[in-house]
Amino acid sequence: MQPWVKTLIVGASVLNDAYDLFVISLVMVLIEADIKQSTPTLVPTLAVSGPPAPNTESVLANTVLGITVIVGAVIGQLFFGLTADRFGRRKMFLVTLVTIISFSFISAFAFPIAGKLWISLAIFRFFLGIGIGGEYPLSATITAEGSTPESRGSQMAFVFSMQGVGNILAPFVVLILLWIFPIESVSYVWRLTLGFGAVPGLLTAYHRYKLHESAIYKSRDEESSFRELLPIFQENRWALLGTAGSWFLFDITFYGNGLFAGTVLQFLGFNTNDPNVLEHDRLVRTAQGSLVLASIALPGYYLSIPVIDYVGRKPLQLYGFAAMCITFFLMGVYFDTLNEVGPLFVVVFGMTFFFSNFGPNTTTYVVSGEVFPTEIRATCHGISAAAGKIGALVGVIGFKPLQAVIGLKSIFYICAVVAAMGFLCTFLVPEKMGSKLQSNYKESKSNRYM
Repeated sequence: MQPWVKTLIVGASVLNDAYDLFVISLVMVLIEADIKQSTPTLVPTLAVSGPPAPNTESVLANTVLGITVIVGAVIGQLFFGLTADRFGRRKMFLVTLVTIISFSFISAFAFPIAGKLWISLAIFRFFLGIGIGGEYPLSATITAEGSTPESRGSQMAFVFSMQGVGNILAPFVVLILLWIFPIESVSYVWRLTLGFGAVPGLLTAYHRYKLHESAIYKSRDEESSFRELLPIFQENRWALLGTAGSWFLFDITFYGNGLFAGTVLQFLGFNTNDPNVLEHDRLVRTAQGSLVLASIALPGYYLSIPVIDYVGRKPLQLYGFAAMCITFFLMGVYFDTLNEVGPLFVVVFGMTFFFSNFGPNTTTYVVSGEVFPTEIRATCHGISAAAGKIGALVGVIGFKPLQAVIGLKSIFYICAVVAAMGFLCTFLVPEKMGSKLQSNYKESKSNRYM
């Protein structure tokens, strides 16, 4: 298989993961509209216009669906990272593929349990999350071990940049389906949107099957027991603290960005709370707004590809965290001004995403896949990625109620502090730009004393 084909196949897995993670927020809006369509009302016009009234059930459903897929991802990152080191990257890459295809397809047939549709959907999304989580360490290690030292960073950054494409694909699919189906058939829209999550995997299934284990992985010591691996973890403990810690801190701030996405959309003219807007038009506006937000985040991904093998991973991560810290701090200082000047708010919002993607969002993925010996590479990437998802949980669960108590302005200051902590944590991360991957721990250790 040509190296560029392999890179595209692995990149497609990251695209698929991003689509499945990002699409649920749009699906929940569609489901609420579906329920609204099927609920009898004494005022007919209310069935076709205006936003759905907020209620406790809706908030609970969104929270549970957001949390279950992240919890599933944490389990998948840890489990498949460990098993990939033990049984092989290719085998586990096929297992995650089957998991994602299966539960994406099954999610399209979600059904009410105790009268609540979101319960079955949460169960399916949990298992889907396990497959998604497993793709993180597998895609990173497969790309790292199949690249040359000179191009490894750019290839891994390209693979990860497909996350941005997946984020764009989700609202794009929704817009196409809304164009095809009328509001009365919105049930088809959200079910087909969920089911589409199986398509990228199906399109790349054959090429995944044809992947081979890397020479680096085959050269490892296959007889190493867990007890023999402990010294390897011990020697790499500070690097692991650096990769896991910086990913954890970054994802707290990254998911905090969602708090003011609604404000940005209003400034851009995508007001979804206008009671005079027809229901179908409101759904289209929501998808269009999501498409705009995903597009704003895209440039940072692609600028990192040509730069990462020239400036290094560590400098790029330090720069990203520093820029994020300054940006969040200034957003707190000039909070009132930003609220009054819409275009300025949108520009600063875009800067937070740019510095995230042209910085720690990309580098945490890359570094975690190249700084560890082959015997523990996928395991340590899985641990680091799981730490990131735990940070995401902190952001998802913690920021919303905290905002209600201390206000959004104070949240920006907290994000600035967290970004500063990520900056400091980055100093624990080794720089591996241009160096060969450590293929066999025992050999490399013995070679130090020859």
